[in-house]
Amino acid sequence: MSARHEGDDMAKIKTRRKMGWILIAFHWTMIVCTVGLWIPVYLAARRRRVTITHIPDGHTRYLPPTQ
Repeated sequence: MSARHEGDDMAKIKTRRKMGWILIAFHWTMIVCTVGLWIPVYLAARRRRVTITHIPDGHTRYLPPTQ
């Protein structure tokens, strides 16, 4: 009877460890997905800030100061 209980405890420990790995994998997946989704948004915003499109003559007043 006692041997059987030890086996059950081992199974519980194994499943708990497996559950931990699943949670870790899930969190990393979420982090990677979030970063993957936000990188294009960040790059697009940065590109919009950095590049200067064609400015017609007479509109130099509204230019942002250059570094």
